[in-house]
Amino acid sequence: MLTSKEVMQLEDFLGMEQNSVQCLNHFASTIQCKQTKQLFQQMAQKNQQHFQTLSKHLSMSQTLQ
Repeated sequence: MLTSKEVMQLEDFLGMEQNSVQCLNHFASTIQCKQTKQLFQQMAQKNQQHFQTLSKHLSMSQTLQ
């Protein structure tokens, strides 16, 4: 069971991951170099996975409370 402080931290991390995904996708859409574009896309996908993982932990925590 998570404390209220831990829940708030998870929510903050969710916001940061979401912002990262948006920024990385934006950069990928503006870059001409295919290799660099692909790198930004891969980074965005990884951050999206982090977002989903954190989201699951947060929803599980709220279900238990």
